[in-house]
Amino acid sequence: MAKYVYFEPIDQIFHQFENYEITPCLIVGFTKSGEIIYEACDGDNPDIAIWCVYGHFPIGGRECISDHNTLAEAEWFEKTLPILLS
Repeated sequence: MAKYVYFEPIDQIFHQFENYEITPCLIVGFTKSGEIIYEACDGDNPDIAIWCVYGHFPIGGRECISDHNTLAEAEWFEKTLPILLS
């Protein structure tokens, strides 16, 4: 099951990206309130906890837009995303 992270309305943010990237992440710790802290890792790391889908902005930078339990889920989600057409 995916956990989606949106910082802007869905109909606005997805059309801002020129490309997408899937990055594996592992758990590196917890905040004082118990939230999990993730860090990017190599795709062959045996401790991968989640797969994050990032959108790349044309001006530089990226935004994590969703987290997935498996690479297959992340790949399926990425294929459904619109890309900036300009």
